[in-house]
Amino acid sequence: MKRLYIVRLIRKDNAPAEEYCCSLLEDAITFLNAFQYDTSGVYDRIEIVDYDTLRLPYAVLEF
Repeated sequence: MKRLYIVRLIRKDNAPAEEYCCSLLEDAITFLNAFQYDTSGVYDRIEIVDYDTLRLPYAVLEF
């Protein structure tokens, strides 16, 4: 069975989180890494979560 991953962008302004679905963990990590040097001040945290289990994140980027 193919796994899916959610890249969840948690905003500082308490607006609903933005969520993007990726079919490969590598794609989700690439997406997360694109925000590595984000200076917008919009996001508090970005995380990769398993779509099926919604368990603890695989990776987290905190600002």
